[in-house]
Amino acid sequence: MLPNRSQEATLEEWLVTLRKHRNYAFRERTVGFESNNKHNDGSIVYAYGSHCELESRIEYGSCCPLTCPVVKHGVIPHQLKLATKQTKVKDKLTKEIIAVKTDWDSASGIQMKVTTQLRKSLNNFAAIDSDVLQRNIIKLDKAFSNFFDNGKGYPQFIKRLDSFEYKPGRVLLRDIRKNYASAYLPGIGDVKFHNSRDLSIIQDLRTCTIKREGGNWYISMLVDLTGSLPDIKPLEQCKSIVGIDVGIHKLVALSDGSFIENKHPTTNIRTARRLSMRQRAISRKRKGSKNKIKAIKKLAKQNHKLAQYRNGYSWQAASIIVKTADVVAREDLRIKNMIKRAKPKSDGKGGYKHNGASRKTGLNRVIADAGWGEIFNKIAWLALKAGKPVVEVSAKYSSLECPKCGHIDKKSREGEKYLCVACQYTEHADTKASRITAKRVGLVFPSKELTLPTDCGKVTLSRYQSIVIETENHAFEVNSPTVGYLRDKAETLKESSSL
Repeated sequence: MLPNRSQEATLEEWLVTLRKHRNYAFRERTVGFESNNKHNDGSIVYAYGSHCELESRIEYGSCCPLTCPVVKHGVIPHQLKLATKQTKVKDKLTKEIIAVKTDWDSASGIQMKVTTQLRKSLNNFAAIDSDVLQRNIIKLDKAFSNFFDNGKGYPQFIKRLDSFEYKPGRVLLRDIRKNYASAYLPGIGDVKFHNSRDLSIIQDLRTCTIKREGGNWYISMLVDLTGSLPDIKPLEQCKSIVGIDVGIHKLVALSDGSFIENKHPTTNIRTARRLSMRQRAISRKRKGSKNKIKAIKKLAKQNHKLAQYRNGYSWQAASIIVKTADVVAREDLRIKNMIKRAKPKSDGKGGYKHNGASRKTGLNRVIADAGWGEIFNKIAWLALKAGKPVVEVSAKYSSLECPKCGHIDKKSREGEKYLCVACQYTEHADTKASRITAKRVGLVFPSKELTLPTDCGKVTLSRYQSIVIETENHAFEVNSPTVGYLRDKAETLKESSSL
């Protein structure tokens, strides 16, 4: 997005006001949450009009039936009318309003009403679009619902806010051209932005998000497009499969023997040194100074460039993988568990044993830098657009199991080399693991009929024979010349010709 100077200043002022608005609303709810039903020395302010019906046991503004009239969410406005809402009850047959029911409103409903009053008295709130302020409260509501219902962490105060949202139908596309377009943002005006795709096919514009990242502004729109995604092809109709194995030295190893190189965006020597230098430069600056702000912006811009580079490289890797075969098989990895810190080991004497925490920290940093989760998500999306299935299989012993005899032994693997101690099968360890992943899907394809090259119906000499057996099932073997087969076939042809 390319806002002018005045628009950029307005956007930055909005983000500051929205951050204060969100933190104020969060503090109001936190005080009520921490004070209700807790043993504390401070006095609790009771809400006027809170009660509980004896027959239905419905609570209105209370925390526990018949015991405490404190509001559940702790949001008690100065005007009691703002804390209530009226619900119209209609008759199902006549569809006429038969009663108006007055209930205690939710925390978000009360805070939205208070915000409306603030827009009348404060200029910084009046300058912001009312829908943007309401979405700010709704996002806080989602954070609390994730804490109470989904087991997420308790919301925290934020020191920096870099995005806000518009409700569906508020943003309008004005001028759409080949390389750029302009969008009307309520309260901001017409803002130009680079279009990365054809915007003329958009039928309906839904939620719109404005985001600041690395000193740049971005606009993200949820749209309705014509057409639909293709149906996923059944596994029985698929004719080829590719297994992948993600790693550190090789980012992705494919079952056809190819590799995708790991570029190490943030952990290579040059970039890691530059990031550490800029981080030290920030720590040396005086808190609150302009030089510290400049150093922070430099580091943010560097991290943004590295994130963009990793994102683009992940898209390229995912595109190569999806185009390789009809089915993509990958391991079901728990990446969050893989990058957890090493647990301390007590020695029983008040100290701790050596647990390799420094090495584990370096491993965690490299795994996070590789972005395995991003690659998996991009593979799933591209495969969905192409109508190809993605199968997740267990990753247990995939790096130790032999694809030829099925023997599992730690001695078979040494670094990137794999040599089965049972059948002497040898292969690159990552390639072997990708073939095991594809094999566990359980797809078996009919093999091709092997024929020798002929000239005028006669068999050519063995020194001119160069047969390469191409298999469609990458789960069991890779495209490679079968030397043993050619040797046996050549000896058979010599015996038949001598007869």
